[in-house]
Amino acid sequence: MIHMRCLIVTQDASIIIGRGGKHVNEIREKSGARVMVSESIPGNPERILNVSGPLDAVSKAFGLIVRRINDEPFDVPSVPGSRAVTIKFMIPNSRMGSIIGKQGSKIKEIQDASGARLNASEGMLPGSTERVLSVAGVADAIHIATYYIGNILIECQERMPSSTNSTYRPSNRAPRPPPVGGSTYIPGYANPYGAPPGPPHHGHNPPQQLQTQQIYIPNDLVGCIIGKGGSKINEIRHMSASQIRIMEPGAVGVGMNGAPAGGEGERLVIITGQPANIQMAVQLLYHRLEQEKQKQQQLLQTQAGHGAA
Repeated sequence: MIHMRCLIVTQDASIIIGRGGKHVNEIREKSGARVMVSESIPGNPERILNVSGPLDAVSKAFGLIVRRINDEPFDVPSVPGSRAVTIKFMIPNSRMGSIIGKQGSKIKEIQDASGARLNASEGMLPGSTERVLSVAGVADAIHIATYYIGNILIECQERMPSSTNSTYRPSNRAPRPPPVGGSTYIPGYANPYGAPPGPPHHGHNPPQQLQTQQIYIPNDLVGCIIGKGGSKINEIRHMSASQIRIMEPGAVGVGMNGAPAGGEGERLVIITGQPANIQMAVQLLYHRLEQEKQKQQQLLQTQAGHGAA
């Protein structure tokens, strides 16, 4: 379980909540996370967005939140023309070093894996021990980056559970909220939006909705998809909530007209899940292949450069 807080401008907060809480209820239902927006404070342009629940649900909720702000459909992958949105996470100062990593190595890793841009503020928010971590990107990039950030925060929590943190509040009137891990209710929250979501409605996602998609990946790039000890493929399975099977060399899929599909030097990958999850898996797989191809090209260019010299 994780609780993530961020600052959002009042205009975006209104879009996220929707008329009578319609939008926020939809985000809760589709993600399975608890999503709450603090009341607006006169004269303060920002409100606090609280998202809590299992990490998968929380990261999915942030992807949906960005889609809602951009008025994009929930179940379609982000397209190159999607507008980048910036989410300002409030991170305890004691945890920020773990997210940045040695000489920025962790931030770079998260940026490479997600396609989002990350920027950690130098100073702390007034009257708190929290700093802002700005994450900018399209919906899918925010979804992936949030997952990575959440993972680091959970590891930190396991290593240093008793870390004290004074949380930032836009108003000095409200009493200090309970520590993370307790109730996420803070006096002053708008009650219509503060009620926790009920259990996910499985009626919307009956098992028969599961679908299967086949894709092909070059043999020489299978290793980068699987990762050391299966780490990469497991990460993609986990994040997309899909079953992904990489078939043995020589296995052939079925083409549109029933004819065998796939060529020499290619491996068949079978993805099973709900349509939106399959799309997420395909996107993550292609993103990983693209990264690897770029890495290999850079390597070739470097070698060519040395050769010429």
